[in-house]
Amino acid sequence: MLNPDNYTRSLRQWFYGVAGLPWTFSRMKTGRAGNEGSLLVLCYHRIVGRRRRGGFCDNHLFINLPEKVFIRQIKWLTRRYQVVSLDRVLSGHRLPQRSALITFDDGFTDIYEIARPILNFFRLPATLFLIGSVIRERKIPWITRLHWLLDHAREKGLKLGDPSLPGKNGYPGGYADILAGTKALLKEKDIHEIDEYLSGLEERLGAAPPRELAERRFISDEKIRDLCSMGWTVGNHTHHHLNLVSLGHERVCGEIGDAGDALSRFRGCRPVLAVPFGLEGSFSPQTVDAARMCGMEYVFTMRGGPNRFPGSGIMLDRVICETFSGLYFRFLASGGKKAAENTLARMRPARRRHEPVP
Repeated sequence: MLNPDNYTRSLRQWFYGVAGLPWTFSRMKTGRAGNEGSLLVLCYHRIVGRRRRGGFCDNHLFINLPEKVFIRQIKWLTRRYQVVSLDRVLSGHRLPQRSALITFDDGFTDIYEIARPILNFFRLPATLFLIGSVIRERKIPWITRLHWLLDHAREKGLKLGDPSLPGKNGYPGGYADILAGTKALLKEKDIHEIDEYLSGLEERLGAAPPRELAERRFISDEKIRDLCSMGWTVGNHTHHHLNLVSLGHERVCGEIGDAGDALSRFRGCRPVLAVPFGLEGSFSPQTVDAARMCGMEYVFTMRGGPNRFPGSGIMLDRVICETFSGLYFRFLASGGKKAAENTLARMRPARRRHEPVP
């Protein structure tokens, strides 16, 4: 299946999935020693029942995963792994040789409306990583605010009027460039600077996200409590979803601590952190040390691939599952993409050593 909003990326992922079939088959083979004592952690955001109109920015980034694709992924997962709860991971007890943990970031309402019934059917637990300011203040995250503004500009054919932004405003591809460039710019700032920038963008566009957007898009306290009563757990996704590596130690502790205070009202709250963005460059050893000082037992990233468990320490990698390609999903889950990236990273310094000096 291809994403109708981004055929280019879908085809690329399908190609990687086909090219990685030998790796996938070797890793998924029943009883292979390399899969013993492993913990696969899956990361999702939104699960949608039908193709959404508009929402170019969200769709372009594969934030929205169709319900039928999600069901296929869960079926595949249950045939090859034993899905465990976060509490079982935290217990310190030995896990099945091939275990999996399902997680959702940000707390979109689709999780309750669409993902919950599916996981209930399979009798599977999951973990929500929630943003503290959304829970405490019902305030939309800055990324959602930015998405809404750029979607509004695109739908109305408006010029953003900021020459510092990359891309061209006259066609959809330009908005993708603008989104990527603006995110990269704002990820280096603290929340007060981000709010100031987005307020200026709202003024230029003459529009602002509706007040009910937070209630419409993000899960309510009542629904979170309902999930906790079913055995779901809640984890820390910081207070404002900022790039922690750009913050000082005190601010990182503040982001984790404030979110922890907001989430403590839920009985399913657990001392684990999902790093915002989660890729290389969004955390550092100092970030992990701050999380440990704040009482976090595990820090989840998004570098992809299964974890050796026990033995991974405080950091656990997650696989971003927002792909429409079943072959590519299996390649990710088997650790193929992570292994390829690690191999390339080891090769690059060697190539540089042999490059002629200009």
